Amino acid sequence: MDKCLAVITGDIVGSSKLSADRRLSLYQVFPTLTNKLQDRWGEAFPNPISNYRGDGWQAVVTQPEKAVEICLFIRTFFQYQFQQEHLDTRIAIGIGPVNFIPSENVSAGDGPAFLVSGRLLESMDRTRMAIDFVDPSNVLTAEALKNLVLLLDLIATGWKPSQSQAVFWALHGYNQSEIASKWWPASIKQPAISKSLNVAGWEQVKTSLTSIERLLTSVFPQEEG
Repeated sequence: MDKCLAVITGDIVGSSKLSADRRLSLYQVFPTLTNKLQDRWGEAFPNPISNYRGDGWQAVVTQPEKAVEICLFIRTFFQYQFQQEHLDTRIAIGIGPVNFIPSENVSAGDGPAFLVSGRLLESMDRTRMAIDFVDPSNVLTAEALKNLVLLLDLIATGWKPSQSQAVFWALHGYNQSEIASKWWPASIKQPAISKSLNVAGWEQVKTSLTSIERLLTSVFPQEEG
C-alpha cells in the first residue's frame, strides 16, 4: 500500500460575523500558524496551510500519528487568537494514501485521503473535530480512534480562551513557568497557568493524545529507510 498521510480539511466557525479588518487578520494569520507548526513538528508538516474561500483551509501531515495533536494545536490557536469574536474551527482528518500534493498549494492535491477528509467535513454537524480512514487495516482500532477524537472534541469545545491558550502553549512542550512568560497579550503568574490547565483537563488530554499516537502508529507504521 502507498504511504499514508493525514489530510486535514477545515473551516472557521463564526467567520461571517467578522468585520472586514478582522477578516483580513484571519487571512493573514495562516502563514504565522504555518511557521509555528513547522517550528514544532518539522518534517511532519512540510507544506504551508492552504487557505481558500476566506474561511476554508487545508493541510497535510506526513506523519499521521501526529495529526490529532497538530489539529488540537491549530484549534486552540484560533480559539485564543480570536477570543473576542469567539472563533473556532471545524477540522476533518482523513488518513490514507494520496496521489499528489502541490508543494505550495495542498488544496490542489488529489487522492483517497483528500476525498475522505473533504466528505467528512461536509458530514460534520454538531462536532468540530473528527477523523476517518481509507480502508483501515483494523476496523476496531479505527472505531476506537474515531471515538477518542470525538471525546477530545467535546472537551475542547468547552474550553474558555484562557484554557485554550494554556493548552496551546503546553502542546509546545513548555512548562508552566515558560507558559506564564509567553502568555498573550502579557505575561501572567504561574498559578493561573496551573488553574487553566487543570480546568482544561490537560493531563487527561495529554494521556489521550499519547494513546491516539500509539494507536495510529500501530495502524499506519512508519516506513523504514
